[in-house]
Amino acid sequence: MVGRRNSAEPDAAAGGQASTEQSVGMARRSLFGRLGRAGRLFDCDARYARRSHSDLFTEFHQPARKRAGDDDCGLAGIPRDARVLMNISGQSNTFAKRNERILILLLCFVAAIRVLVFAAAFPFFNNVDEHLHFDLITHYSHASPPYGFAPLTEETLGWIVPYGSPEFLSAPYQFPERKFPTPLWKQSGSEVEADIAATKAAWSSEINFESSQPPLYYMLASIWWWVGKQIGIVGIQSLYWIRFLNVPLIAIVVWIGYVTARMIAPERAELRIGVPLLLAFIPQNVFYAMNNDVLSPVCFGALFLCLLQWLRASTASIGLGVVTGLAVAATYLTKLSNLPLIAVVLTAVVVKLLLMIRRTPTTGLGALAAIVVCAALPIGTWLVWTKYQFGDVTGSTQKIGLLGWIRKPFADWWQHPIFTPRGLWVFWSSLIASFWRGEVSWHGHLLDWGPVDGFFAISSLILLGSAIVGLQGQAELSTVQRQAIGIAISIFVSGVVFLALLSIQFDFGTSPGPSKAHPYFTAGRLLSGALIPFTLVYVYGTVFVLFAAKRIISPLAILTAMAVLLATSEVVVNHVAFASEHNWFHR
Repeated sequence: MVGRRNSAEPDAAAGGQASTEQSVGMARRSLFGRLGRAGRLFDCDARYARRSHSDLFTEFHQPARKRAGDDDCGLAGIPRDARVLMNISGQSNTFAKRNERILILLLCFVAAIRVLVFAAAFPFFNNVDEHLHFDLITHYSHASPPYGFAPLTEETLGWIVPYGSPEFLSAPYQFPERKFPTPLWKQSGSEVEADIAATKAAWSSEINFESSQPPLYYMLASIWWWVGKQIGIVGIQSLYWIRFLNVPLIAIVVWIGYVTARMIAPERAELRIGVPLLLAFIPQNVFYAMNNDVLSPVCFGALFLCLLQWLRASTASIGLGVVTGLAVAATYLTKLSNLPLIAVVLTAVVVKLLLMIRRTPTTGLGALAAIVVCAALPIGTWLVWTKYQFGDVTGSTQKIGLLGWIRKPFADWWQHPIFTPRGLWVFWSSLIASFWRGEVSWHGHLLDWGPVDGFFAISSLILLGSAIVGLQGQAELSTVQRQAIGIAISIFVSGVVFLALLSIQFDFGTSPGPSKAHPYFTAGRLLSGALIPFTLVYVYGTVFVLFAAKRIISPLAILTAMAVLLATSEVVVNHVAFASEHNWFHR
């Protein structure tokens, strides 16, 4: 028995060893099987990444394609180990999104600081009618909109005379000792009283031809001015406080640009980051002054977001109709030149609504009614006021007379130089340079940089054309993406065509600009409402060109270089203002 037990023990040991080896083998096969599935998962991710890298855009939703990819990669019934890996990947995506938001917030901050610094560097009041816009702010600060075209008020003159600088339109050699006089607000004594009286007499006869402008910006600026007074901001700092309203506005523009790009192409970092990147560094100097154009990109940007919601919606929404109508009203009540941009958006929204009405008539008609009511009531109220106070619903007839313009007969429209190749290029290049940089002069000369302004004109034309070609030839664009980018192109083009039509209608007489020598409406700030759609098209055109060239260079690298160029050109062009004794830094 002892022998049996001893003989049986090796058998049991051998059986135990075989059992152990079998278990280890099964475990190894299970482990390698799981690692194999996980490996296929990573291979699948790599294939998706290569596919995403090669495509210009991918669809928002591709369920059939995703299921086929899932089956191929073995995602169905994957073991817990692989799910852990997927959870890690999800956490990485969350981390990446958080970092992206931090980057966008940083761009908003940089844009705000940039506008703050340059708004403080320029003295008052610049040559782009800043004094007229300030006069309207004083009106609305007393809840008293202008009742017609009238001379500047005594209150306005009380600010313009001591704080106004001659540096925008005059050169130092035009003054005694070939230098600008000491600012009046830094002088005292009997001599300065005579200078103040003479300066006031020169300004007092000027008529404010901007009085018929819509009220929204001036109402907002007057409230902002009131807040500054409540916290003790007075004197010249009070004027700069009004300018500094543009600081939060530019930050909002950058954020709206990011939200717009993310809604259109959430899978494309080039658009999500490229659009706010360029917006953060655009050197448009209208943001350094009081001007109602600075509010246009915010209001129209909000309207463009509403349009994107309509394009993505499958059913009508009365709530979205209300917001859209209010955005339409806000955009119109900011600037009349936004009208063609509004027309493009409303056309797209109405077409989409008509399709929705066929499916759900009650909700669709309710949404359409919400848009009409919320837009028509505030706009209609303002039109009635303008008709009663200024003679017509836009107030343009009297304004044209004040500016010395004369309407040409229709047959004479077509004799304009814009219908020649040279004239068309003059119009385009001047308009686009002004759209990117602005119209501020210094010492009587436009603040510009010829080579860079030429780059703006040429690159904008090429990339606009590239975006149009990309819409026609890119099968990877989803319907919503194609519609959104196509409408963005239409928005900018409609604004350009609108200014071209204005250019050919008038004989500009003795007007300094537009003039007989330069009969073109090339004030790019009039297109500021289209700033976000244009930037979207510009970035998409860049991405498409590089995609067609097999992406020799990363689009984000090109856009970053573009941002560096914008920042550099802004410093080179505008650094002269920092030496002014009239500015905030020398107060």
